[in-house]
Amino acid sequence: MVQSDQQKRLDKFNYILEFINLSNYPILVEGKRDKRALKELDCTSKIIELNNGNSLLSTVESLVKSYSSKSFIILTDWDRTGNILAEKLKKYGESCDLIPNMKIRNELIFVGSKDITCIEELPPLIYKFRRETKAYR
Repeated sequence: MVQSDQQKRLDKFNYILEFINLSNYPILVEGKRDKRALKELDCTSKIIELNNGNSLLSTVESLVKSYSSKSFIILTDWDRTGNILAEKLKKYGESCDLIPNMKIRNELIFVGSKDITCIEELPPLIYKFRRETKAYR
């Protein structure tokens, strides 16, 4: 039987979530709603909001002091603003000798495809995939 597009996207999301939780890398998101969305989807890694009153550079620099991991995950939205933020975070991370992970963000863009453009829209999409793929089994 051919696997549906939704099932493939759901499987990809499950793989991403498992990787995030096992890696335990800190995750940088844009704001409170993004953090809440990831928590709702059972993300157990430390989530840091960029809209915290500090500059992007000082937020990235705090990763060096606060976490033993040299890697961090960038999960900004995939709209124009999110793309700009992601590139800045990548540049700042590399300048602090950190390893920014943009792969997870790119894989979530695939999962969201053309249905969503931001992290906070992930839970409803994933719940929809879970309902609809379960109905076909």
